[in-house]
Amino acid sequence: MKTAFHPRRVYIAASYMAPVGRYNGKEREACTFLELAEKAAAVFASSPVRPRDIEAVVVGSQNPGAFSGVDNTAAKVAGVLGISGAKSVLIDTASSSGASAFENAYMEIASGRSDHVLAMGIQKMSDVSTLDATKIVAGVIDRDEAEFGLSMPACGALVARSLMQRLNLSEEEWTAFSAMLTERAHRFAARNPDAHLNFQIPVDEYYRQIVNGKNYMYWWPLRYHDFCPMSDGVAAVILTARPQEVMVTGVGSATDIPTIADRRYFQSFPATVRAAAAAYGMAGIKDITTFAGKLHVNMHDPFNGFGPINMVDLGIIPRTRLLDGLFDDSLTGERGRFPTNLTGGLKGRGHPLGATGMIQVVENHRLILERGFQAGLSHSIGGPINNNVVILLERVSHFRHRPCQPYKPWGLPSLGTLKPKQVTIDALLSGTETVEGSYVTSTTRFDYKTGQPLNTLMLVSCRMNGGRYTFLFGIGGEHYQSIASLAPGDRLSLERKDGLILVNQMPVKRFYQRTLDGLMEFAESGWRIFQGKKVIQDKKKAEGEPTLCSGGAA
Repeated sequence: MKTAFHPRRVYIAASYMAPVGRYNGKEREACTFLELAEKAAAVFASSPVRPRDIEAVVVGSQNPGAFSGVDNTAAKVAGVLGISGAKSVLIDTASSSGASAFENAYMEIASGRSDHVLAMGIQKMSDVSTLDATKIVAGVIDRDEAEFGLSMPACGALVARSLMQRLNLSEEEWTAFSAMLTERAHRFAARNPDAHLNFQIPVDEYYRQIVNGKNYMYWWPLRYHDFCPMSDGVAAVILTARPQEVMVTGVGSATDIPTIADRRYFQSFPATVRAAAAAYGMAGIKDITTFAGKLHVNMHDPFNGFGPINMVDLGIIPRTRLLDGLFDDSLTGERGRFPTNLTGGLKGRGHPLGATGMIQVVENHRLILERGFQAGLSHSIGGPINNNVVILLERVSHFRHRPCQPYKPWGLPSLGTLKPKQVTIDALLSGTETVEGSYVTSTTRFDYKTGQPLNTLMLVSCRMNGGRYTFLFGIGGEHYQSIASLAPGDRLSLERKDGLILVNQMPVKRFYQRTLDGLMEFAESGWRIFQGKKVIQDKKKAEGEPTLCSGGAA
């Protein structure tokens, strides 16, 4: 007979976070990974729980070995904090690691296994270059899709393209939308001394930086200020079974399939909907909007397309308000019904990957204690939008005076389906005939210095074995204009010729290869090759030598 789980109540005894930024000796003081971890000892300064009371240490961090060369991470963190002897464990669910560490720590106490647990989120991204960080982060993506060039910024751009197509927005309208979201994020970050980018970016400044090239394009339709900065950070929370002013009333997590091409849509994230439903069910909340005027929402907005989608998926605003909800201060502003990301969000406060989910919890804890909120909802996304966590904190007095009947959620959104093992690109093109497909969507990566197209990710839908499946391809930047003219549903031809896969006669390329150390770029984009050859030819022409284009001998 199946019995229900009746968790012990779990409270927050204390919380701490260091200011977010780059601890590289330039922007903030120089710190190693473990020196950054040592800062978290400050959590005990205001805690009724002493270091010797801690029975478990749960550390959330994304790939600390690749970023900072730190393995056996949790045991080392326990050591530098002077609490060796406690159980220690590392949680890595990509960029939701901090939130997942909190969930794991919650379960330690809720199950009765421990009475006092230290939960930490930590990330030191500045130990590597931006390029290397991008490659490390791409390790959470499906191997084949990553080798074709898919990265987290590319995922953000595909979501943005999906919204543009769904809402019939022009490039000019999307740029205006992005400028306003950026202004909003930085308006709040400018008031937050712990934020990485605590300065304002008014709409006119956003456009000015487009003109002068400072706000360069990376993945279309993203620009520099459309996604979060590379940051370092550490945050810690002491969870306890002893009653405190703030308690944890709901924790939910859920996953989606690992591949992007097999998702049914990009304008909603099923893992968020499922995680929120689990958290609300645990907290006995049928409708989160009943918390209007009492709740701060701290949601995961690394890209401009994510924030509006999150607000709908969390049940905070209706889908009809997706475009304008975050701009309506009476709804999501400081004194609105659902104040949201008042600390700047990931775009303004910063996003130190594995630390972010814990930072959100710390910020909500502070806002409850210092700003009069009755509850705080945090939402963290891991991986390619497929490992998501939702956490609800409440004042004990608020929890006690509302109806609470926990329940199991139902009617959850269905997920996409991974392709059968026999459905592969090689099998699709195993014959000699040309295969017909249809264009779904695409996004292009641009050189951040020159603005020239480097490579394009294209999703193509094809019929095979009685079903319809979507495949992701990488195409060289020299074909950007041909792809840019395509509309969803346009017919495409796929074929294999001389060992190459061709889509509308454009060769498919793999831009990265998987190695033991992550991803390595091994194929220059067609545009870079073309530009390099052009430079050589121009030099030869200037020196009077024959070139490939001059009519002379090659």
